[in-house]
Amino acid sequence: MSLKPVKVILFASLPFWGNASLFAQNISRPFENNPYSRYGLGEEYNSLNPALKAMGSASVAFSDPYTLNTDNPAAYSAIKYMTYEGGGEGRRRTVFSGSEKYQTGTASVSYLTFAIPLGNFGGMAIGFKPNTKVSYQLYDTLQTAIGPSSLSYYGTGGINYFFLGYGAAYKGFSIGVNVGYLFGTIRQSSWIKTESTAYSLSNSEFLKINTIGSIYTKLGAQYEHKLVKEYSIRFGVTAAIKQNIGAQQSEFWISHPFYSSDTSGSDTSYRKIDVKSKITLPGTYDFGVQLANSDKWTLAVNYRTSNWSQYNNQGIKDSIGQNAYRLSLGASYTPNIISIYKYWQRVTYRAGLYMGKDFVSINNYQMNYYAATFGLSLPFKRGNDRLHTSMEVGRIGKPTTGTIQQNFVRFSIGLSFSDKSWFVKRRYE
Repeated sequence: MSLKPVKVILFASLPFWGNASLFAQNISRPFENNPYSRYGLGEEYNSLNPALKAMGSASVAFSDPYTLNTDNPAAYSAIKYMTYEGGGEGRRRTVFSGSEKYQTGTASVSYLTFAIPLGNFGGMAIGFKPNTKVSYQLYDTLQTAIGPSSLSYYGTGGINYFFLGYGAAYKGFSIGVNVGYLFGTIRQSSWIKTESTAYSLSNSEFLKINTIGSIYTKLGAQYEHKLVKEYSIRFGVTAAIKQNIGAQQSEFWISHPFYSSDTSGSDTSYRKIDVKSKITLPGTYDFGVQLANSDKWTLAVNYRTSNWSQYNNQGIKDSIGQNAYRLSLGASYTPNIISIYKYWQRVTYRAGLYMGKDFVSINNYQMNYYAATFGLSLPFKRGNDRLHTSMEVGRIGKPTTGTIQQNFVRFSIGLSFSDKSWFVKRRYE
């Protein structure tokens, strides 16, 4: 059959796309349902070490010999030993959609990183981390000339980042760079299904597949100044300038048999396969300050801004706002890092908060969000190895603006191992 009449129905329903999150349903499917991940290239993934997440993600001025900060490559210059890190995150969110609400969640790997000290030449790191995630299920109904129809929207996939970083220091200054490869596939489909049995019609699927693969670069710098006695202050800055990344897009218009799970009778009336294109990612800049009292306590503040007016995906803005920002505050406290007999004196306690404006804009409202964070860094019996934990409790969106609200909880856990305690033979035990 011709897809033209169905195409008209789809275009008539396009206003629901801009407002689709209002019709999110807890459809029984085996993945997390985050309606806002439909926009841009998906929900931005926070792949920081839990030690930094627990401090409100105030990371840009953070530097430590035993805990890696991949958010600012200048911090690699502080690495003293070969360090191995890995972590994961569990997420749970409650979504309020109109008068309904549902819960959804999942767990995944957050990062894998390996760092090597280079003596007077600084340090380098190699790692992998997820960058964005797309996972949504939206549903709505509409009345057409042929009777009631249902609209369904599905999205899966995301982008990952494999990178190599280097940082070097001279006196109080340090600079660094992460150069890596962004890669991944995002699959998005919309379905129109007629509910009427009076006509012998086909259901229609409109499928888009974006395959992304491109180099992506981030620069960083830090400056540390010693104050009186054991006090110091460190400034940090990072820059990921506007960059064009390569992509290939495939698109299909498919008609499926009416009320049948048998796809052998499906027909594709339109297709384009692996058409090369460019996606413009916005420039993102971070500025931060950290005040520290040796190994006792730290206070940190961080500000991030992203110019999302620069974003372009083949000419489609896709409910994207102008400028997104995040303000982060964090603190840590270690009672006595060299305590021998009292374990909890050597534990580092962390807390923080962050707030900001997301890049998603619905009904002329750019999403606000905020969260409180806290966590612990638990030392192993020997050496400087740590088990890091963090929890984030927050909210994004506000029902009074015509958008949905999401309350979320994220729990992260990570391990940091250094060769000082695991791979160097000791003379005395």
